Amino acid sequence: MSDTNLFRAIFALITAAAAFTPALAADTGSSHNLFILHQLDDRSFFVGRANLVTRDGFSDTFFGYVDGNYRYTLAGPWAVEAGYRHAFLELGNHWRQEYRPMFALYWIGQLGQSHFSNRNRIEWRYFEGNAKDRVRYRNESVWRSRRTITGYELTPFVEEEFFYDLTDSMLNENWLTLGISKFWTKGVKWKLGYRLQSRKFSGEWEHRHVLVTGLSFFSTKSEPTKRELTE
Repeated sequence: MSDTNLFRAIFALITAAAAFTPALAADTGSSHNLFILHQLDDRSFFVGRANLVTRDGFSDTFFGYVDGNYRYTLAGPWAVEAGYRHAFLELGNHWRQEYRPMFALYWIGQLGQSHFSNRNRIEWRYFEGNAKDRVRYRNESVWRSRRTITGYELTPFVEEEFFYDLTDSMLNENWLTLGISKFWTKGVKWKLGYRLQSRKFSGEWEHRHVLVTGLSFFSTKSEPTKRELTE
């Protein structure tokens, strides 16, 4: 199957899944992302991320974070990353702070004729106030076509990420994202996508339809490689 046909098949599957999501259980929102990668030497990089999330469409910004990380490339397709994320969540009239050290292991290579990466991340989540501290495992797989589509040379991508709460031994969240991206210039890329975000709450799965946007900046000594492009 060609990259284009695979992209169309995945798009049809996600569209069908969204169509059968119970309308009353579904919410809409958006997730806006900033990614910065700066090369420090031949094998190490600074990685920074920031995010703002809305619910009820675009009307209520209720979550966000900013982080800083150190990424080191190992032999072959492997890389490791360690960092800290500071997150904030609106609860009533109060913004609750979260302090989140993180460690991740990446595999970055190819799947058929497409770019593919898999990230395994452990997060130690410490909350302000009386909330129970937690440890969480996240696994994200990203498929990115090596071929562009349309006359605008857009690159299709698919992301799948699941969240496993190690504290309570429970799979409680899943994100399935379909989108397109494009380099404006050598070091600047934008992306636009749709995410079906599912979360388990009180034993039931709830779903949100999320517009995803992203802006990435790459500062490398040469043309960014597929390893360096991994966000």
